[in-house]
Amino acid sequence: MRARVLLAASLLAPSCTSREAPPKAEKLSVLLVTVDTLRADRLGCYGDGLARTPHMDALARAGTLFERAFSPAPVTLPAHASILTGLLPPAHGVRGNGVFALPSGPVTLAEALRARGLATAAFIGGFPLERRFGLARGFDHYDDAVSRAGGVQFSFAERRAGDVVGAAVRWLSVHPGPAFVWVHLFDPHAPYDPPAPFRGGDPYRGEVAAADAAIGSLMAAWDARPGASLTALLSDHGEAFGEHREESHSLFVYDTTLHVPLVLRGPGIAAGRRVAAPAVGIEDVAATLLARVPGAGPTVPGRDLLASGLAGAPLYGETLAPRLDFGWSDLRAWRSGRYKYIRAPRAELYDVEADPGETRDLAGREPETARRLASELEGALARLGESESRREADPEAAERLRALGYVQGPGGRGSGADPKDRVDVALAIARASGPFPDHAAAARAYREIAALDPGNPLVSLRLADALLRSGRPGEAVPFYEAVIASGPRSADAFVGLATAYASTGRLDRARRTLESGLAVDAGNGQLHFNLGEIARTSGDAAAARRSYEAALRDPVTRERARARLDGLK
Repeated sequence: MRARVLLAASLLAPSCTSREAPPKAEKLSVLLVTVDTLRADRLGCYGDGLARTPHMDALARAGTLFERAFSPAPVTLPAHASILTGLLPPAHGVRGNGVFALPSGPVTLAEALRARGLATAAFIGGFPLERRFGLARGFDHYDDAVSRAGGVQFSFAERRAGDVVGAAVRWLSVHPGPAFVWVHLFDPHAPYDPPAPFRGGDPYRGEVAAADAAIGSLMAAWDARPGASLTALLSDHGEAFGEHREESHSLFVYDTTLHVPLVLRGPGIAAGRRVAAPAVGIEDVAATLLARVPGAGPTVPGRDLLASGLAGAPLYGETLAPRLDFGWSDLRAWRSGRYKYIRAPRAELYDVEADPGETRDLAGREPETARRLASELEGALARLGESESRREADPEAAERLRALGYVQGPGGRGSGADPKDRVDVALAIARASGPFPDHAAAARAYREIAALDPGNPLVSLRLADALLRSGRPGEAVPFYEAVIASGPRSADAFVGLATAYASTGRLDRARRTLESGLAVDAGNGQLHFNLGEIARTSGDAAAARRSYEAALRDPVTRERARARLDGLK
C-alpha cells in the first residue's frame, strides 16, 4: 500500500534532481507558516494596494514568491495533510474535516525532520487541525489549545494569531537548537472579527492584517535565533466573496479558492525572485524543504519547487464537500498547460491563461480538449485510488464543525445535483451559521432552507437537532428518519432519533434505532452509552453493564460510562 501511494504521487509529480544550491549547514531550522483562508490577491506582494501586510511582503522581498501556486482542496484538513505529506487527497485519504484523519502510513514532514535531528513543534489556531485529526504525528510538542465561543451557532473553535504566535515564541525561547516549527493562523477564516487595532473597513482585510502583525512578531523571534534557517509561508486555500456566486469556500474548485500565496526564504533561495510559470502545487512544499535539510532519514514524495528548469506538471484539485455534506455531486479539477477541466454533472473547461477568472466555459466549443483532459484526470485517479481515511466518530467534532463546506456531514445519498444548480441553497446555509438566540430560532432558519432542498441531509440533520433541542422531539423525528434513509456515514442521526423517541416514551424504538446505528459506527460511544441508559432504566443491569463497558472504549463517553458502572456496583 505504501509503495502504491508513493508511486501514485510520483506519477503526478516526477522528481527533479537539479536544485538551487541547498545549504550544508550543520544547524538548520525550518519554519512553516500556514495562514488559513488567505487569498493571494489580498497581500501587497501579490498586488493588493489596500493590503496592510508589511511583514509578509518583507518576507517575499527576502525570498522567492510563486505567483501561481494552487491547493489540491479548498478545505483546511485535506489541504494541510497534503502540505505535510506531499500526497494528494485521494492518496492520503483525508477528504474533508471532522470525520477524516491522516492514517499512520504516510511519512510526515515532521517525522522526516525529527529523524534529521530537529526538535519539532506545532502551534495551531483552529479546531479543524486539532491532534485528533492525525497531523500531530512527528511533533514533540503540538499546541492545539483552541476554544469555542458560546451560544447556538455553527462556527469554529479558534484562537487569535497573537496568542498562537505568543505560544510559539515562548517555546522558541527555551529551544535554541535546530528546530522545525509549524505555526497555523486561523484568523482570516469566517466569521471575520479582527481585533480592535485592525477594525474599520473590510473586516477580512482586517483579519489578514492581524495575522500579518503576528507574523512580524514571529519573524523577529525566529530571525534572532542562531544558525541558518528556511521559512515557508503559504495558505491552505483562498476565500470567495461572490465569485461564481460562492461565499466562503469548499463548494467549488475555481481558482478563487484554489489559488494561494507561496513564499520560500532561506540559504540558497534567490531573494526578490518571482516565479510566474509554471503553476505549482503546495503538495510539493514538504519535498522542497526537506531537500535542503542535510541528514539521513525518511523522505516525502514530491518535486523540488526550487529546481532549476522546473517543468510544468498537471495539477489536481477536488472538493467532496458538496456530496458528503449536501448530497450533491463532488467536483474534481485537472489543470494541464493553459487549460483547466472541471468534472461535474455539467463539465466545464477554461483557458486559465486567457481567462483567469474562469468566466468563459469552453467545454461546448472545444470538446476534444475537454475529452482529453477528462481522460487524463480519470487516468490520474485510477493511479491514485480513492482512499478515505475516516476517524472514529466524535460527537464533539461533528457539533463544532457543521458549517458550509467545512464538515463532512451525514454523507448520505442525496440528489446528486450539480453544485452550480444549488448555489441559492449553499448561500442560505452559509448565512445561517449563527449565532442564533436559541435553538427555536435555528429551527425556523433551517425549516426555510429545507423547503428549498428537501433531500439535503445536512439541512435535515441541523433542523432535526434544533427541533429536538428546542423541546419538539416529535417534529424532529421525520427529519432524522430522512437522514437515516439516505444512508449516512456517521451515527449522528441515529443518536438524535433515538433521543427523540426516548423523549416521547418510545424506548423500544429508541433501542432499535441505536442498535441500527452500530452497523454504521460500531465504536461510537454515544450509541453504547445510550443503550446502557435504556437498559438501566428498564431494569436490565447486565445489559446496561455491557453497554457501559463498550462506551468506556470511546474517550468521549469514557468518564460518563465509568460513573454509571460505579453506580451499578
